[in-house]
Amino acid sequence: MMQEYNNRHIVVSCACLLMCLLIPLARTADLAELQVSETQGIYSINLVMQMQVPARYVRRVLTDYEHIYRLDSAIVDSKILSSSDDGVVRVRIRIADCIAFFCKKIDRVEDVRELEYGGLQATIVPSLSNFRSGYAEWKILGTEERTQVIYQAQMEPDFFIPPLIGSYFVKQKLRKSILVSMARIECIARIQAGLVPNSELAPVLVADEPADDQTLRTALLAGVDPTLIARASAADSTVRDHNDCTRPCSMRDISCQL
Repeated sequence: MMQEYNNRHIVVSCACLLMCLLIPLARTADLAELQVSETQGIYSINLVMQMQVPARYVRRVLTDYEHIYRLDSAIVDSKILSSSDDGVVRVRIRIADCIAFFCKKIDRVEDVRELEYGGLQATIVPSLSNFRSGYAEWKILGTEERTQVIYQAQMEPDFFIPPLIGSYFVKQKLRKSILVSMARIECIARIQAGLVPNSELAPVLVADEPADDQTLRTALLAGVDPTLIARASAADSTVRDHNDCTRPCSMRDISCQL
């Protein structure tokens, strides 16, 4: 009993220290909503965010398929493939990423359509992907100064996820990835619009669901990125995350001007 109490005390202390070290410094984009869920192996994402940049530049970044890798460090390659449909752009995205000890290379091939109102719709091609199914829709609504981005997606992986990782940490990884991607979209769009890029990405919640003591202990022992552990009941706090906006590009980076 005493050993169990000591182990728990150590885990809680480590978590509190990590949380203190991860407090963000500034805020840029305005996150209105982020929900990531999983049902029977299908992951869903719903996001609403305000960006301080005109909508046409946000749309320009999202449709720059050959440079999609700039939006996520886990994307190692992006390529436009041939398509028999004139109204479709077929894009292959190759991802190499890890959650703790679990690392995987993933191909995601999507048929992307530009919608009449200026949004985008992407449908995963299962036969060319590591997914059984999936789709995403972007609504890009804005004025000359601000843009509201509404993103909805579902995906069903077609690869084994170890039980130790489980859906909880996959969801936290998805949260972190989509938030960083959104902030990079805004960063690059501001550069292309001739605006000064923000020095910090938005400090937004990485997760919003409870993690019990066992989940927290398992994660720390497995070496999981501590930013994926949030609202841990043992620590009674919230982990946040921020990243340097200059990571995807800078005003001097010619690829960002494309």
